[in-house]
Amino acid sequence: MTARLIFPKKLTFRSEALRRAVVQLPCMQCGIEGHTQAAHMNFDKGGAIKASDAALAALCSDRPGVRGCHALLDQGGKMQKAERRAFEFEMVAKTYIALAERGLLEVAKC
Repeated sequence: MTARLIFPKKLTFRSEALRRAVVQLPCMQCGIEGHTQAAHMNFDKGGAIKASDAALAALCSDRPGVRGCHALLDQGGKMQKAERRAFEFEMVAKTYIALAERGLLEVAKC
């Protein structure tokens, strides 16, 4: 008999309300409106598990004849890993700033 290691399932923050708020924003990279997706950062995920909804960026989707910023980040292959990671953090930060400035992000009083 072989020993099996069992790892507890990791808790991941999910918020449909946050995802819906993010898609109301323009793309944080190119500024286009009306084509925004809630793009998850590409770390701390595995298999079919997406990264936490706490790490979302407002990036545009593909459109006829135009490759969207979300796809360029995920499948573009044009950035080195360190450059991509810095870009992801910048886009998430810009997204949260835009959410707060537009009144789409509220902080509960403690």
